[in-house]
Amino acid sequence: MPKTKKKTKPITQRHDASITHRFKQSSSETAKLIRQYHTLNKELAKCRATGNVVREKEIVAEMESMGGLDWYQRASQLGQSKQRGGDSSKWLVQVLKRHHLQRPSMRVLDVGALSPDNYRPYQSWIEATPIDLNPQDPRITKQDFLKMAPRREFDIVSLSLVVNFVGDPKDRGQMLIHSRDFLLDNGLLFLVLPLPCITNSRYMSHDHLLQMMNDIGYTTCIQHHFSNKLAYYLFQLDNNTKTYPAFKRKVLSDGGGKNNFSIVIQPQR
Repeated sequence: MPKTKKKTKPITQRHDASITHRFKQSSSETAKLIRQYHTLNKELAKCRATGNVVREKEIVAEMESMGGLDWYQRASQLGQSKQRGGDSSKWLVQVLKRHHLQRPSMRVLDVGALSPDNYRPYQSWIEATPIDLNPQDPRITKQDFLKMAPRREFDIVSLSLVVNFVGDPKDRGQMLIHSRDFLLDNGLLFLVLPLPCITNSRYMSHDHLLQMMNDIGYTTCIQHHFSNKLAYYLFQLDNNTKTYPAFKRKVLSDGGGKNNFSIVIQPQR
């Protein structure tokens, strides 16, 4: 008898379809589902880049069965709640004060904002403009950051847990480049990534990120911090250079258990 072809399991390996229609109330379960959604999103970017239409449709269907981007945003919102440790804006504010960078009427472009209230406790001196692809609140502007027209009117651009969500490494790099188009002279970039993107990647490291940021004009890293789960960086744009070298995807640290997170910068000469 011919062998029965084994059906390929979905990349997320879901055990129970009911999980796709409700939120997990424990932080570990919520984080697991968010990671699964990230994995699908990365594969989706690869399929679109290679023209694999069949697999692309399968992935889109699976992401929609999980609840789509709306589900992801709500799950992330739950993970950002005070009960789960709060949001990253607290670290940014502490660093601004520590380095005497706090001043009246600072304008922040909050990209990928899950809540319009992230900077509300500091509204006496911070004016936030929250944007997102799929806003969960009417006070957040619906906007694709990569398609947003340049507006050099902000003191800070916040990319908190945004770059890692973008599936294509080239788009991640373009997001960093594009951030410069919104900053005033000596403006600041607040970058937050999952810690494994920095400490456990084949293609990324702390030193590699600093070199990359330096070469695109963010020559000063005011402060960085590694928590148990996140890597925080505050950069200053000292030189909005029009030219910069390429940063291709190359192996920096190989070995078992490494992830494939990378950022690719296309050269500008």
